[in-house]
Amino acid sequence: MQEPPPVKALLPTANLPWHRSLVGKLVIFMLLGVLFAYLMGALSGFLMVERGAREQWWREAQVNTQIVSATIRRIYTSVAVKTDDTGQVTHIISPRAIGDEESVLETGFSPVDVLALASAQTRNNVWLFAESPQGTLEMMADARNTAESTAKLAVSTWRAMAQAADFYVGFARIGNEEHFISSLPIVTSEGQLLGVVVSTIGQKASLYQIRNDLIQKAFLALLAVLVATALLLSILMRRLFRPVPVLVRVLTAIAKNQTQITTPYTHRKDEIGRMANAIDALRKKVIEREHLLDVKDEALRFQHLAHHDELTKLPNRIQLNEALKAAVHSLLQGDVFNVMLFDLDHFKEVNDSLGHAAGDALLIEASQRVQGLLTDNDLVARLGGDEFAIIQRVSRHAQEEAKTLAGQIVATLHAPFHIDLQVIQIGVSVGIATAPSDGDDSYELLRNADIALYAAKAEGRDRYRLFTPGMKMAPTTVRER
Repeated sequence: MQEPPPVKALLPTANLPWHRSLVGKLVIFMLLGVLFAYLMGALSGFLMVERGAREQWWREAQVNTQIVSATIRRIYTSVAVKTDDTGQVTHIISPRAIGDEESVLETGFSPVDVLALASAQTRNNVWLFAESPQGTLEMMADARNTAESTAKLAVSTWRAMAQAADFYVGFARIGNEEHFISSLPIVTSEGQLLGVVVSTIGQKASLYQIRNDLIQKAFLALLAVLVATALLLSILMRRLFRPVPVLVRVLTAIAKNQTQITTPYTHRKDEIGRMANAIDALRKKVIEREHLLDVKDEALRFQHLAHHDELTKLPNRIQLNEALKAAVHSLLQGDVFNVMLFDLDHFKEVNDSLGHAAGDALLIEASQRVQGLLTDNDLVARLGGDEFAIIQRVSRHAQEEAKTLAGQIVATLHAPFHIDLQVIQIGVSVGIATAPSDGDDSYELLRNADIALYAAKAEGRDRYRLFTPGMKMAPTTVRER
């Protein structure tokens, strides 16, 4: 079966620089994929090494704490220790500061001697710090005499000296050096901080040397992998993917909705054939999608017509009922809202004298005027004829907000309308019911708003009335337009 030649003429061919050709871009793309995968793997490995190292540092620091506390207890028999649930020593309990003159005379050991014993077992330095008058931790003794006598202990996570009374493992600065330490507080039985014994497992720079070596080796390996991958991909893609530019042209045609073109290479049994079949399936799906979009647009249009008035484009009675049902449900959360019913006074006279076209134009302009008075949370709907309804969301004072909006509606619809070179003067009557005080269901709220509307018309029209208990409307009453 011959490959269909017309496809090759879909787009003009041109010699492109390597980095702009399809093969070049695919190579670059796949190199980026290799780079990303390698970096993710290297990052995962780095994080595992980092986490393992930190766990090892943490365990080593905790062991150092156990050794230091045991050494201090052997020398100072008056001290005790406090441990957590795992048996880890977290505090040294002492009636007085360790290393003072009395303890030296009592034990025959200076603080440096005691720390040196502990340092010999941990194979790292140990310090004794005490609180200075300035509120900092200053060094009192150094097992190896490596730090300045005025060196201070600083931990970035400590916001107050009181935090030094808690057992701490992590990085800290001692003088000008940063170490990974365990800080064992010395406190009285009442919890008063007397000092801290600090043991280190090493300086930060030496601890991170493994990480730095790993990064350097990973970078060199990455360069080698990228070079080898680039050469291999270039050779393979030039030999195996010659049909790709043709398929790209087909995809370009599909993107331009030229779905009448048959996809080539669908007869092949390799990956190219699978790609061609996938592209052909995509072409058919595009045809189907276009049809579905047309159907969806038509469905949305009918749905819009079902929920909106065709003349004014306002929500209709169906959408009003749904919105009113949702508003009634929101009463459970303490919401308050107003329901207004209004119709245009003397509209029938305009319709009879000037015709239905003028009446329709009047309804459209009147609805636009009312819409301009509402907030985003309010809803106005046309119920039919010249009858409208509003759901007004209340922010603070229901009656005051209802009076304000109703007054604006009366004023704006009382203003003259200019339609077909005719000046038309109408009015509006508005009835208002407030939820939940005037009803807590849709039927009751609409009925009470309608009763208030009837009262407004009975008083002379071109005004609004709020529903009050005791208002009634005879069942045989017919409101004049």
